[in-house]
Order: sequence, then structure tokens, then C-alpha cells
Amino acid sequence: MKQPNHPAWIEINIAQFKHNLAVLQQHIGPNTKLCIPVKANAYGHGLVEMARAAVDARVDYLAVSCSQEGVILRKAGINKLPIFVMGAIHIEQIPELIEHDLEFTIASHYKARLVANICKQLQKTVKVHLEVDTGMRRTGVRVATAPLVLDYMSQESCFIVKGVYSHLATSDVPQHPFSKQQIQEFIDFIKTSGLLNNPDIICHLSNSAGVACHPETHLDMVRPGLIAFGYFPRPDIPENLRSIKPCFSIKAKIAYFKSVPAGFGVSYSHTYITAKPTHILTIPIGYGDGLRRSLSNKGMILLNGKRYPMVGTICMDQVMVDIGSDSGYVGDIVTIVGHDNGQQISIEDLSQSCDTIPYEILCGFNDRLPRLYKYSL
Repeated sequence: MKQPNHPAWIEINIAQFKHNLAVLQQHIGPNTKLCIPVKANAYGHGLVEMARAAVDARVDYLAVSCSQEGVILRKAGINKLPIFVMGAIHIEQIPELIEHDLEFTIASHYKARLVANICKQLQKTVKVHLEVDTGMRRTGVRVATAPLVLDYMSQESCFIVKGVYSHLATSDVPQHPFSKQQIQEFIDFIKTSGLLNNPDIICHLSNSAGVACHPETHLDMVRPGLIAFGYFPRPDIPENLRSIKPCFSIKAKIAYFKSVPAGFGVSYSHTYITAKPTHILTIPIGYGDGLRRSLSNKGMILLNGKRYPMVGTICMDQVMVDIGSDSGYVGDIVTIVGHDNGQQISIEDLSQSCDTIPYEILCGFNDRLPRLYKYSL
């Protein structure tokens, strides 16, 4: 794994990612398909490389949020696996979805009619999944009107209905009473509609928390996103999933070292004043790369197995670190996320310091940080 010329980078362990997928496949069993969401640049890990790794691991589906992501994957040569676009579609995207053989969501009768009209103009068929809103209140047809939309699509020869699905709203909260209600509503719907155990229709509901803690949601296919990348959506995870680990770390090279006397301010607005003579490192990563500015005077880094605080306001391109009387040399590698000599800074650590969730932290690291891919554990 060759280091890039850029002085800060993300390392992705593909072998660990594939291990995570194998554990999930074992957990759900051979009769349930595994769909891996790689939306939002594969949760910050790199869209194309992670999709290729999932293909190598013989998953059954990939999921993305929008047509743009699906087209990128098709143009990258990922052509044999179904790609499911989960986000709401817009009329101008429909020809592109058709051209690149992307399966996509029908979330209303209105959208179904739009698609049908364009398919007739182009003389094409489309593969679609009907989204049923059982409680997310985001997109999707109501349970009461879903049969009408299914009936309409069955009468239009352009539609090949591949699946029917919904999305769990509260499964990340242990013992939340709405989860049971939502699961039961979806299962009742697919039973009464004759979709349960229908070999031609994939019924899918389960996200990461559902996969881990609600086996009754596995049905024909599951869509675990966060857990596939090594992060648990809630604490009560079954023991057989505990070998799932993160495959994401961030490293950077020290850019500058200086001695600073006591009583001197550091960075913009001097939000940090040195309490005693100390050594300050400058690390070339900042909020322009996705390191959250709210980590100012809160975040930590690892150097030679020791934790040191980020001090002062995080800049667009740099962050300063106080290492006290210790030494650090220009070019030495520090860890912003990951392990170093038995110590760890996790994505969860960052998200807790920023009062947010791991999803947001992961998705925030942009393409200025090169991704380096490691293929062995």
C-alpha cells in the first residue's frame, strides 16, 4: 500500500470489509439476499472500490441513493449485479435509469404514471421496487393505497416489479414500541397482497439494526449499510456479529513542529492559550477535508501510541496538536481515526464529541483525502 503524495489520507481495509460481509451472509442464511448500500461514496469509503469489493464477496444487490451513483458504477464496469436506486426519482432521470439498467423506486401513483409514459415513448421496460411507507414518513405510498399502485403497474407492460419494500424508522432504539408495530404492518401487507413467499417479488425491510436485532425482518432480502462497514447501530448486538470491525482509518504526516511559551494563543480567535511552555504540532487536515470544526479543543490524535489533544480552532486545511514536552518530527505519521500501538480513536469517539452520529462523520470526509486500499488483514 503505497503512501500518496498528499500528506493526509484515508486507509480502507478491504479484507476486513469482506470479512464483515461474510459474517452478515452467515447471519442471515442462504435463503435471504444481501443488498449492500454503497450510497454517499459508500459511507465515505469510496463508491467504486467498495462496490467492487462487495461484488467480489458475492453479494446479491448493490443499493445507491440516486441515478448519478448508479451510473458511475455502471461506467466503472459493474454490470452483472443489480443496482437498486432507493431515492425518489425525478422525470429527467428516468431515461438515464433505463439506459443503464438500474432498478429504482416507485413511491407514488404519480411517479408510476410518469415512468409509464416515458417507457412508452422509448419503447422500453423498467425494473422497479414499490416503496410502502409504514412509518418513516419520508417517501413511499401508504399501505392503504399500495395495492392500487401495484395493480396499475401490473396492467402496464413496461413494468417489471422486482420488489416491494419499506424502511424501519426506530429499529436503532432498543425496545422501541413502534418497531414491532411497523414490522407487523409490513408483514401483514405483503401477506394480504399475496407477495409473501412469491418467488417473483423480493420483499425487503431490514436495515443494519433490523439485520442484527430483528430476525423477523430478514424476509427475502436485507439492506445493512452501517454494520457492513463495521459500525453497530445499537449496543445490543448478537455475539455472532462481534467480529465485524471498522475498515476505515485516517492518517496524516506532521507538517510543522514548534515550541510555544506559556500564555500564548493558538489558531484563529485564540480559543486555546498555552498553560505552560509546550510543543505544538501542525497536522495538514482540516474542515476542508471533512474534519469537523466542532472538534476544536475536543478532538484527539495518536502519535507513537499516545493520545494528544487538538487545540485551538480547527482550520480549513490544518489542525494544531499540543504534545506537551514530548517530541514529534516533521514527516512522522499521526492517526486521526484508527489504531496505534494498542490505542484507538474511533468514528464513534468523533461523533460523540460532535454530538452527531457515525454516519454523518463518515460521509463528511471528501475526495481531497486520497483513499488507500489494503487487501489483507
